[in-house]
Amino acid sequence: MTAAMTRDGRAVVAWVQGGRVRASVRPERRRFLPAATVSPRGEVASAPRVAFGLGCQPLVAWSADDRRGTSVIRAACGRGDGRFGAVAAVSPAGERASTPAVAGGPTGVIVLWRGDQGGAYRVRAATRGPVGGFSPAVTVSPASTAVVVDPSVALAPDGTAVAAWTLTRGDSVTAQAATRAVTGAWTAPADLSRPSTQVRGARAGVDAAGGAVVAWSRSGVVQAATRPPAGAWSNPTDLSDPSSTAGSPALAVSASGAAVVAWPAQLGGIPVAMAALRPAAGLCGAPAVISDPGRPATAPQAAIGDDGVAPVAWQWTDPAAEPSIAPSGVMAATGLTGAPATAPALVVDLRARPSRVRPGQPIRITFGMSSASRVRITARRAGSSVDTGSISLTAPQGPNTVVLRGGLGGASLGRGRWVITATPRNGQPRSLTLVVV
Repeated sequence: MTAAMTRDGRAVVAWVQGGRVRASVRPERRRFLPAATVSPRGEVASAPRVAFGLGCQPLVAWSADDRRGTSVIRAACGRGDGRFGAVAAVSPAGERASTPAVAGGPTGVIVLWRGDQGGAYRVRAATRGPVGGFSPAVTVSPASTAVVVDPSVALAPDGTAVAAWTLTRGDSVTAQAATRAVTGAWTAPADLSRPSTQVRGARAGVDAAGGAVVAWSRSGVVQAATRPPAGAWSNPTDLSDPSSTAGSPALAVSASGAAVVAWPAQLGGIPVAMAALRPAAGLCGAPAVISDPGRPATAPQAAIGDDGVAPVAWQWTDPAAEPSIAPSGVMAATGLTGAPATAPALVVDLRARPSRVRPGQPIRITFGMSSASRVRITARRAGSSVDTGSISLTAPQGPNTVVLRGGLGGASLGRGRWVITATPRNGQPRSLTLVVV
């Protein structure tokens, strides 16, 4: 399943059901519309990807195995009312195409994929503006026997594009990236990482000025490289340390250039979700464990707004239960770029109220405890060191819920950014930034 959402609240979710792609669209300030079947009969579809862009509200692209046994990339554009237009063949005939990636913006949409012609691999791309169909496929990386894996693409508001992928040359794997100016051609691919047998999950992001970020995992360490507008790529920087074995990262970059990187990791044999934040003008902060170590976490996904508020969501399971029937769910934490420290965040149930609330609006916060303990919960203005309200309670082992109704311990949470911190006795504090608007 895959999903995308716009700043004004429109959303789309796409998935594969019975070998065909289905999608449900949510118009602004409305509920999700009935799902539509997007892919045609007679093909087996996989790997759907979605994005919103001018002329496609939304775009859905996928890989399809056709009747001739050839894998092709297809796409369809939504009309905003839950219905989709004609399906287009995006990849050229005679090319085995797979692993699509998509991005959209005010200039249109872009689809990126891996093409294979007789064992010669390359990264290919096609674009679509506000009117007309998709452009002919262009080559982003030259044909090579080196295997391209998991391409990723990002699109700036002005049309600047950044693509990233990993390239396997024998036993050596390297993260690569290429960029395309608004009216130019794709640059030659640049090697971003040092070669290793374990480089994976390259992800691309770009801000409104064309500044780019690419993150990946190399030998269990998350790394990133940056590129200023019209500049050169930096040397790779470690975002995590070898004490935790990191998996493939998720990356989000805001229009202002703030970024969040999240990744799954093994910390002392425990699966956790970790994240690091980078303000718009500055270096990436220290990594933090944002999930409850008592509930194994996997597959973190990240987003970030223009205000620097960065929610990260992940899947969790109950380790105490039998695996086939173990309770599971989705949790999230919210960070704020530019904060004095990248502290672990309070675990927030996605079924609760969002971290952006109205004055007086109730918010239900769910946090996990690995053992019963006395917990103190405090509220203070973001940027202040003075607590304005607090409560204490005894929290049993497992998930615990606290409902804030516009205040905490007699302190009213007025408009602005608030830091809510839960501190167990002899335990690690966890914080959540609450934005009251």
